[in-house]
Amino acid sequence: MSRVPDASYGGFDIYTVVLPDHHGTWSAISNIERMGADGVEVFQDFGGPCEADSLEAAKAAVLTQTRDKIDDLNAEPV
Repeated sequence: MSRVPDASYGGFDIYTVVLPDHHGTWSAISNIERMGADGVEVFQDFGGPCEADSLEAAKAAVLTQTRDKIDDLNAEPV
């Protein structure tokens, strides 16, 4: 079974998880993956949690935050 990323950015595939919470809002997190020298590198819980009033808004917020964090990671690799 293969997953389809929600976005690709800066050499990474971005996967989001968006769930409703008990307050009637939505919360989103992201995981990212890239192909490294030793295979797939996975960064879990990379972005978020981002909360919003709708699924779409929470997903958009975590994607924006994740892209910003990828920019930082690419600027100063570990």
